[in-house]
Amino acid sequence: MDTRNDANLRLLKRTVNKGITDIIGNYTATHVVLYFFHPTTQQWEKSLIEGSLSLVKVVDADSQITTTAQKYLLIILNRNSPDNYKMEFTKDFQLQQSNPYLILKNYENQSKEATIRGIWFPNENERTKMNDLLMDVLNELKNPTVVVSAAAALPTPTIDRNAATAALFASLNIGGSTSTSSSSSNSNSNSNANQQQQSQQPTLDKKSLQLSLLSLIQDERFLDLIHAQYLKVHNARTKNNNNNNSRK
Repeated sequence: MDTRNDANLRLLKRTVNKGITDIIGNYTATHVVLYFFHPTTQQWEKSLIEGSLSLVKVVDADSQITTTAQKYLLIILNRNSPDNYKMEFTKDFQLQQSNPYLILKNYENQSKEATIRGIWFPNENERTKMNDLLMDVLNELKNPTVVVSAAAALPTPTIDRNAATAALFASLNIGGSTSTSSSSSNSNSNSNANQQQQSQQPTLDKKSLQLSLLSLIQDERFLDLIHAQYLKVHNARTKNNNNNNSRK
């Protein structure tokens, strides 16, 4: 990293966002002016925002998720105000060069009209360079490369969701230990079937149980089944308690 780019990076981290990790392409346009387009009047308005322009990568230092959350920002270090201008650059942006402007269009809210900004470059080479950098990032955002870690690349055991559910229910004794006096009369006739079913249920080790739960918890049908079993247990226990109280 050259001295100038290193100095720009330190300045951006200090004045804009401490989570900035890179200036894309190690490039900063020396001077631009920001314009806003008003759809109602079909007129461009020159803003009071002008200065150097950088496209940066930001890592969310406050992210609570395991994978690193990163985003791209376009930043103008405003010479007219201590408040610098920044906007997140996403895959929804559309770019157009109209010398001497680089026009950016995006929909910040799908229910509203597009937001259109124009960035004026006095230097055509700087405008072309920044457009190329933005197009590269735009293509990256639209076609993300999946990075697989070494741990994720290891084969994981295949989990039969139905078998895992049955084993999980059996180990927790769901549906079997909640029988009341009315259901006990049927236990002898179903004992052989239950023994055969239990003999076929797989024994889950700790890792398999974890994988089963992670897989099943995302299945709406599994959650419905769990809730139905919970209601069955709750109602059966309530009924049993009421019967016991009535005998006292």
